[in-house]
Amino acid sequence: MDEKGSLKVLMTSMIGIGHLNACIGIGSLLRKRGHQVYFAHFDVNKEVIEKHGFHYISLCEYNDKNYPIMDGMPPNIVEVFKKRFDMASRYSSLDSLKESIKSGLGANDGLVFILEAAKGENCAMLNIIEKIKPDVCLVDHLWTMPWTVKASCPVIPVWSASPVDLYNGPSMGSGYSVHDPPELWSEYHKLREEFQKDAVTKAKELYELFDAEFKPQLYAKQLGIYIYPGPLDYHELGPPKENWVRLDSSIRAPETPSFELPEKLKDKPGKLTYVSMGTLASSVIELISMILTPLANSPHRFIVSTGMNGDSIKLHENMWGSKFINQLALLPKVDLFITHGGSNSLIEGLTAGKPLIVIPQFDDQLDNAQRIADLGLGVRINLYEFSGEKLLKAIEDVLNDEKIHANVARVSEELKRTDSRDKVISLIEQFARNKTL
Repeated sequence: MDEKGSLKVLMTSMIGIGHLNACIGIGSLLRKRGHQVYFAHFDVNKEVIEKHGFHYISLCEYNDKNYPIMDGMPPNIVEVFKKRFDMASRYSSLDSLKESIKSGLGANDGLVFILEAAKGENCAMLNIIEKIKPDVCLVDHLWTMPWTVKASCPVIPVWSASPVDLYNGPSMGSGYSVHDPPELWSEYHKLREEFQKDAVTKAKELYELFDAEFKPQLYAKQLGIYIYPGPLDYHELGPPKENWVRLDSSIRAPETPSFELPEKLKDKPGKLTYVSMGTLASSVIELISMILTPLANSPHRFIVSTGMNGDSIKLHENMWGSKFINQLALLPKVDLFITHGGSNSLIEGLTAGKPLIVIPQFDDQLDNAQRIADLGLGVRINLYEFSGEKLLKAIEDVLNDEKIHANVARVSEELKRTDSRDKVISLIEQFARNKTL
């Protein structure tokens, strides 16, 4: 192949919108370099993928009839996240693990479901690779899939969650600080291994089905890409795992170039705050209502991402909301971002230069929230310690904290100046052309 010739790149990700958006961002960078980008995904996301100019490939069309693919979220998804909300409202991350093990919940139900549903996805990806013969594949998944081991082309894992598990430090999902005693890290890590043992068993069964050598989570044969802002990375813990390189951000293009402030809020006083608890967890009406109720007594204005059950959310006089918010277009216009702490939202908020109040619910959201607090970029409020008074005080504290604003401005400027995108895309090109680094 010509050293500068166009590459055929195949991308895929989990169905979660954060994983999808992360890959869309990387795919857009590759398209700008003149490469053909194919995106294999679930039909529910066909429109958004094609909107960004990719060649869409339906996983369903390449599926093995013996292993059907569920196109969309499981029907009980709201129930799953309601249980997670209830747990986070009652317990710390450590106590949640203890309670789950004690009650016999065992493995992470979501991960077990993902691995069971992945049978069809693995069949489809192997069939697609055989059909289109890409030069390289990129995949954003919470687990190393058998197809990535069996593929006839180089495969690059993408990790768009917190990278803390790439380091010898706190476990992902613990929400612990790098400044906490290592004994705490160890206690959580041991419990997490026990909690996930059923999921590991399920993963090994999946590998046996495809006659592939089992690989653990965060396995990168030669090159893996983790997406996390350099200024937030865990430099104090030493280098990350072997073969992993950092991409500071992979922000996709906004759906529309601008966001018009709703008439309802235009003439009202106060600072403008954006509230978003994530695409999936915002389906929990109790969570959104718990946050919005005290905000009715705030002197400020609020734009709310109400989620899939937005019709059941009560918005007060100082609020406007929609089930879908053009987040990238809105963020430059707000003064504060109240977020669940998903990595995608975290990066988008900081790139726009906005201080954060993070209300984490589960998984890496807790780690991201603690990182924001440790680095003076905002405030963390735990659900099990939540109160309306605490939220209202945090808003005033963050809005008026000059040190937080200065820290956020510095991080935003560093993210805008980063050259990690060019470096990472060049590594992808080198790996695809030479099959090695």
